[in-house]
Amino acid sequence: MIKIIKKFFDKNIARKMYRRRWFSGFFNKDFAWKVNRRMQYDKNPLFIILLDKYKVKEFARTNGVQTARLFYVTDQPETIPFNKLPSSYFIKANHASGWNILCYNSKHFLFDNGENIVNSDGTLNKHTSDEYSLSKEECVYLCKRWLGQKYKKREWAYQYITPKIIIEEVLESEDNGELKDYRMYTFHGKVKAINVGSPQYRKNGENVFFDPTWREFNLIKNRERCPDPLPKKPDNLTQMIDTAEILVQELNFARVDLYNTTKGIVLGEITIYPESGSRGTPTTCRDFNKWLGEQWGNVTTNHSFPTKM
Repeated sequence: MIKIIKKFFDKNIARKMYRRRWFSGFFNKDFAWKVNRRMQYDKNPLFIILLDKYKVKEFARTNGVQTARLFYVTDQPETIPFNKLPSSYFIKANHASGWNILCYNSKHFLFDNGENIVNSDGTLNKHTSDEYSLSKEECVYLCKRWLGQKYKKREWAYQYITPKIIIEEVLESEDNGELKDYRMYTFHGKVKAINVGSPQYRKNGENVFFDPTWREFNLIKNRERCPDPLPKKPDNLTQMIDTAEILVQELNFARVDLYNTTKGIVLGEITIYPESGSRGTPTTCRDFNKWLGEQWGNVTTNHSFPTKM
């Protein structure tokens, strides 16, 4: 009985905290609030193409942007030609986020976002990778399950993607380290903020944002750790920004995720509903989240957010 009472109060506290954060977002019109508004009301058919990990490849190519090489695509996982594929590749569901399997040196692993199995140098963590290993039969079974599921009903566009399984190449970082994800927050066709992500950053709870000149935003109220050392400014940052802006000229907001690889700049994905609009995202600094939400307005604000010296 004590456990039931405690569970009841915990749930009510959680509800109150959620409502408090929701109302805070409502009055501040912060970034997460804008994402939730989009999920409810914006039915732009272009979203369906951009979120489809298969169709976005053609969209990118028509705009002169590289994507990972595609080895195979199917809606019948039992036809996957394992014996004809290279020793390393990704198996992904095109109609979801995080439904990923990594094949590395001919061994398969449930990848998700990589934080559980990837080291800081991009290699597999030998201590944890065995826990996530999959047989070929388990890969086929998992892919069949994915094809029969819809991803997050609140995220409208995902419900209209024709489910497929795609198999594509594993990309390598141009600096031979862990492959970093350069997340370009674009508003009305212009990059206003850049977030750098990686499996290790996610594992360590690290988060950092830069402006388009690679000055770090001063998130003084942020409770998340900052990477140490900070990620270096890419030599081709201007080209990366141009690449992101080419892809989203028609949208008031999109997050364009790019990789800086041995093949050059490659599109990872275009995100329409970052972090599902969860409250307190993309940082725990309310002031920054509010400023980021302001960029989503009909006309982007001229007010700048302070950066570190």
